[in-house]
Amino acid sequence: MDYVQGKTKPLVDCILCAVRDNDERVKSLKIYEDSLCFITLNLYPYNPAHLMIVTQRHITKFLELTKEELVHITRTIQGIQLLLDELYNPKGYNIGINQGRDAGGSIEHLHFHIVPRYGSELGFIDIVGEIRVLPEGLDSVKEKLEGSIKNYLNREFFENF
Repeated sequence: MDYVQGKTKPLVDCILCAVRDNDERVKSLKIYEDSLCFITLNLYPYNPAHLMIVTQRHITKFLELTKEELVHITRTIQGIQLLLDELYNPKGYNIGINQGRDAGGSIEHLHFHIVPRYGSELGFIDIVGEIRVLPEGLDSVKEKLEGSIKNYLNREFFENF
């Protein structure tokens, strides 16, 4: 909550630009990067392997995407789903954008959330303690994804999928 309210956010103009630029003032959980987008784990995930696909360009609206970016990001989302299907076997996904503060956006840099869903996710501790308990740490998830991601996000994959 402190992060969302701005109490613990690093002093940078844009947190996602700082991640993109490997700024030492921010914790980077980036697992992939190309000329149009990068992929990072969400620092405060809803579920294990909650990812964000982020445009390299600092834009704030979906309508600002070029056709090339739109197609590339859509294909990247498909590749990520195949990777997560293999590694985590989720039962479903939430895929979306929170564009603007009134829509729930807390970062003014266009990004797409990929949240794997596993069925009955809330347990006793989540409800009574008002806290989320994740069964796998960020470092473990990052290592697992980095080890396989290039198999799903390369030119050959995109051309043959």
